[in-house]
Amino acid sequence: MSASELARIHALARWVAEAVATRVEPWRFGTAVFTEDFPGRYDSNLLWIDRPVGDATPSELAADADRLQASLRHRGFVIEDAAEGSRLAMGFRALGYHTDRHVLMVQRAPVDAPVGLPLAAEIDARTVRPAVLATNETIAGMRRADAEMLADFREVSAARAGTRFFGVELDGVVASYCELYLHEATAQIEDVNTLEAWRNRGAGRAVVLAAVAAARAAGADLVWLAAEAEDWPRQLYEKLGFEPVGEAWQFTKMPVEDGDELPGQMPSAP
Repeated sequence: MSASELARIHALARWVAEAVATRVEPWRFGTAVFTEDFPGRYDSNLLWIDRPVGDATPSELAADADRLQASLRHRGFVIEDAAEGSRLAMGFRALGYHTDRHVLMVQRAPVDAPVGLPLAAEIDARTVRPAVLATNETIAGMRRADAEMLADFREVSAARAGTRFFGVELDGVVASYCELYLHEATAQIEDVNTLEAWRNRGAGRAVVLAAVAAARAAGADLVWLAAEAEDWPRQLYEKLGFEPVGEAWQFTKMPVEDGDELPGQMPSAP
């Protein structure tokens, strides 16, 4: 693992969060990010921990969240240091937080697309919207209002952070899609999803490789993505040339009435 690679990965993730935000404030362990026109999007309203928390306990950190995020219905943290996240995870779980461990993966060298993959192309936020809405409702099981909110966010993300979208059209619909963030020669592939009826046809591979190719063409010499540590898509990403270089943690406490819904950035489902 290269420390400089990991630093660039975290720098891009913070840049994206801050680029779409309407308010960014320092707090004692990092940065508080608020996107006030999308208060229900968890990944756009959180406390970023990018410095050591010392002997601060999960209860003390949660108290900070209660104070700083009092205007929000949820509470959320991103912790860049993997060891610190691992140490704090059990305490946050005891406080009712969902704890997600993400594997950060870098593509070391471009990979040629296998023969027979469907054609992937760059599309705009409006074109990808029906697929995002369907993903949120059918795969994630979200309420219609939350699904529409996250679908609407794509146009905002494109306007504020220059987010690009890639999709595969099958049977007349966008069946698979992903997002691309690019800043200062570092690129992230994010939100890779394929609708269930069109899985196992190579569409997920196609959109990822198309986004990677576009990132390389735009000058990115570091292309990365984050995968759920315990979920199967990371195996696909390994086949596409991505190698684990580190981990990060995200802790989220949802409103009680929201049950297990997580209206933030959806886990990848190629």
